[in-house]
Order: sequence, then C-alpha cells, then structure tokens
Amino acid sequence: MNQEKTPHEMVSELYTLFSSFKKRIEDPNYIQIENTLEQLVNSQNEMKSEIRELKKQLLNPFDGVIIETRKNTDFRETQENWLKEREELIEEHKSLVRWKSSISKVGIAVLSSIGVVITWLISKYFSQ
Repeated sequence: MNQEKTPHEMVSELYTLFSSFKKRIEDPNYIQIENTLEQLVNSQNEMKSEIRELKKQLLNPFDGVIIETRKNTDFRETQENWLKEREELIEEHKSLVRWKSSISKVGIAVLSSIGVVITWLISKYFSQ
C-alpha cells in the first residue's frame, strides 16, 4: 500500500504530520503537560537525594540514628547498673549503722558494768 504512493504524496503526508506535530507542541495543554512532567522528574530527583541523605543520617557509623540509639541503650544500662550498686551501697550503709548502734549499746553496757564493778570495789575497799 505504501509502495503505491508517489513521492509527492509521501512528502505531503509527512508535511501534514509535521505541521500537526508542531501544532501539538505549541498547544498550551501539551506545554503544561511537559512542564508538569519536568516538575515531576525534578521532584523525583529531589526525593532521591533526600532519601539518600536520610539513609546517610540513619546509617552513619559515627553519629547515625542507629549508633545514637545504641549509645542511649548503653547509657540506660549503665544507669541501671549504677542504681543497683547504689541500692547495694545504701543497704550496706544501713547495715553498718545498725551494727554501730548495736556495738555502741554493748559498749555502754560494758562500760557501765565496769563502772559498777569499780564502784563496788572502791566502796568495799573503803568500807573496811
């Protein structure tokens, strides 16, 4: 079918197609679609770069979110261990205070007994 066309017909058909294409390109709707597509491509490129930046921030081995979370976990575990040690020290201190109180009472009792014995000896020695 195409072989039956003369070169003049083919050229005129091509000319018609190019003029129709030119009208479409100059049409405001197509310009708006082209601008919209260009904005879409630009937005997609921006989104890719932002995702790349977020990925760097998340996975940075020095100060990324994962590392900061690990540091936070380590700090929390350290604090929990410190609180346990603190509770043990407080309990040990209370135990020492109780022991000191008991020793003080025994010491007072012993000193009082010694005082009584000395007083008894002195009174017995002077009464004879």
